[in-house]
Parts: sequence; C-alpha cells; structure tokens
Amino acid sequence: MKSAHLSRSFPALAAAAALLLIPQTSGAAASYDGNRWFQVEISIFSNDYPEYRDAELWSPDRLDLGYPARTREFRRLVDFLRVDDFERRVLGETEQELPETGDDVALMDQDSDLPLLETGPFARRASADLRLPDFERDAWLLLPPGLSDFQTTNTRLERSPDNRLLFTGLWRQPVLHTENASALVVRGGRQFDQHHELEGSITIRFNENEDRVVIDTNLWLIDFTLAGNGDPAWQLPPLPPGAITEAAVTDFPGRTPGIRRIVQMRQSRDMRSNEYHYLDHPALGLVISVHPYDLPPPATLEIPFESVDLEDGSQPTAAPLPLQ
Repeated sequence: MKSAHLSRSFPALAAAAALLLIPQTSGAAASYDGNRWFQVEISIFSNDYPEYRDAELWSPDRLDLGYPARTREFRRLVDFLRVDDFERRVLGETEQELPETGDDVALMDQDSDLPLLETGPFARRASADLRLPDFERDAWLLLPPGLSDFQTTNTRLERSPDNRLLFTGLWRQPVLHTENASALVVRGGRQFDQHHELEGSITIRFNENEDRVVIDTNLWLIDFTLAGNGDPAWQLPPLPPGAITEAAVTDFPGRTPGIRRIVQMRQSRDMRSNEYHYLDHPALGLVISVHPYDLPPPATLEIPFESVDLEDGSQPTAAPLPLQ
C-alpha cells in the first residue's frame, strides 16, 4: 500500500487505515476438511474525484468484461429463510384435466365459464431442505456487520463527499489453487433493472507456492443515465448462470436506463495474512484483509444407552452423532 499516495488522494481512507494494520502471523494450517481456510473482508468504493477519475481515456474497445466459467454467489442469511417465488397457474384446454371436488364437479368460474386457478400456490422450483446457517462452518456466507473489522473505514467512506461505498462483505472460505477456485459474483450500488452500478467478480486463491493468498478482480463501474442519452457502444456482458436478480426492487421503476460509460478494474494482488491491502484505481478503490481461520469440526451429540447386556455379554457404547 502506497501510504503517501493514499493520504494525498483518499484522506478518509488513510485516516482509517492505521486502525486496521495488524502484525503479520503465519498462514493457516489445514483444517479437518483438508483445506486451509481464511476469513476475508472487503470493501469496494467509488472515487468521485473528477480530476482523478477523468484523467484516463475510457473506451468501449478497451473493455474485456465477462464472468469466469466457474462462479458462485455469496450466501446471505435471507437465502436460508427465503420462501421460493410462487406462481399461480390457470389450467387451459391443452393442460392437465381440471381438478375435481368431492362432488366430482370441476372448479369453474360460474360467471365466465373459465377454469379457476389450480389449487396452489406452486413453487417455481424445488427447494432444498430447510436448514439454518452455520456462521462458523458455512463457506462464502456473509457474516453479520457486527463482526466486521472495517466498521470505522466503512463509516468514513460513507461520510466522505468524494467516495461512495458500493459493496462490503465479510466471509470465510477454503482457499484453493487457481484451477479449483471459483469466482465470487459482486454487485453493489444503485440498481437499474437487473443490473447494478458495480458488477463483476473477485477470486480468492493461492499463488503457485501457496505462501500468499491472491485476489483477482474483474470489476466494472457502470455510469447509468435516465436522460435518454446513453451510448449503445457500451455493452454489458450476460449475467452469470443462476445469478440472483431482483428486478422488482430496482431503484428507478418504470424508467429505462442507458449507459454513458463503463470503467473496468482488472488487477491481481498477492497478500500476506493479517495485513490491510489497498488496490488503487482512478474510478474505484478496494480494501481487503485476509486472516487464517481455524475451521471448527462439526459438533457431535453423545446419545447414552441404558445399561443392558448384549447376547455376547458386551455393553453398548454411546455413539457420537454429527449435528447438522
């Protein structure tokens, strides 16, 4: 991190940086699952200094936007509590036979002679078994803000007139080699239809020697416009398969956005554990820290048996069962 440059260009961030510098310690040992786990925290923000952001010549021809073949979404607490979207289905002439009541009478609308809605509602897709999140062992699960070490930094960024906090997250994950690592989909800022101001992906992986954790960023900041003066030369890539979109909660309902400019941030950084790292860019800033994490083994429950003699004269023993 270039502290002099950071202090000159981003005083709000520089003032918070000193609070996050932590002495370096050794890397994580393998956990019971055979992987080395780390706790990762990241904040991504915009740099709204016109003389700094506009110093570069941004061109659609220089962009290389897209998502890797292997991506995953962050997991959120709401995902464990979400009820699947439900749809209402009207039975048409070509669909299955109408349901019948106990009196063998089809459910028909007496006024229009049209079939009523089939008994429902019906899930759009099958749901996984309901389970509660495990904040100690679930990978890529965004943890509560109260556990964050970046609270002071994020507060300063939110109060700064020259920056906007677009995304912040704290999670734990196994860190793998490049060929096995998955990119994490990132989106943040204001929402326009199915897109956000900040989109792209980050990958947390090991370097070749496994002595450094590496972050690869491929992020883009989209300058949307609602004034009808967008430039069709700026094109966004398709969203990754299975992307979670919330078009119904767009910040500008009923208005079609155009794009004035897209700025890309594509960088890689080798990181030591327990240090505060800053990735610089004319339009974006990213701060990140990684800490070794000792993954606790699954909890077990001892189920005692009553003392009874088996046929061979032995006693049954209590069997530990994993708690899921």
